[in-house]
Amino acid sequence: MKTLVEDTAENHTPHIIIVGGTSGLGLALAVYHLQLGWQVSVVGSNVAKIEHINGQYPTIKTYACDLTDSVQTQSLLDKLSATSFHRLIYSAGSYTNERVHHLNQAESDQMLAINLQAFEQVFRWASVKSKQQHQSLDFAKDCRSSLICIASIAGTMDYPYASFYAKSKRAMIATASAYRAALAPYNIQVNCIASGYIDTQALRDLNNGDASHKPFIMSLQTAVVEVMQAIDNDVELAVFPRSMRYITRVLNHLPKPLLNLILRSKLDKPS
Repeated sequence: MKTLVEDTAENHTPHIIIVGGTSGLGLALAVYHLQLGWQVSVVGSNVAKIEHINGQYPTIKTYACDLTDSVQTQSLLDKLSATSFHRLIYSAGSYTNERVHHLNQAESDQMLAINLQAFEQVFRWASVKSKQQHQSLDFAKDCRSSLICIASIAGTMDYPYASFYAKSKRAMIATASAYRAALAPYNIQVNCIASGYIDTQALRDLNNGDASHKPFIMSLQTAVVEVMQAIDNDVELAVFPRSMRYITRVLNHLPKPLLNLILRSKLDKPS
């Protein structure tokens, strides 16, 4: 069995793993890296989407995993431990419109598992793996390891009436910041992406097939450019588009009682 150093020395092609990479922004980032000549591995739960990728992009390695099952997730990570990676992106996410109806138990469990618990499980594994890889001089010279998570601009807002989705993304942002500080001595890069609305099929499905009314909505291509610029420039927390970044910055500087009043009246579902 090859050691990590032997495996890395024999293959200097950079490798990216994208968890939640079978659709939307995750898949767009996978295709972008594939076009750059990277080895690409994606993880998803939808069999039909995986089969489509296998047919459309046969060089992308696909893994099926239900991230709500911690045992299944750990089994996947054990399998991925057999190879090295240069970049890992956690792009998986679960969203239920809490402004329309109250969460039921299944929806709450799914968002908790995917947005927080699986994210933490994957990032914990990736940080350990990256530190092990750091010991290889060949690997270190080849490409700096980086861990990236896709949060949401909703997580940048700090107010008590935020939805569970927004709170989970805020927790993701804080966790990524802690990992960035912890992994800095190992020269491991950690970035968090907090974007606004991206014109994905998932967003269109949530809006009866058309999400064009969403404020400052951006195309997938634009989002990929923004994400890659944030990674290349090593931005700790990349918030875009710029217009929404400015708006959230202004709102966060308002007196808390006024902010709570504005957001509760504009965003929250009736009690």
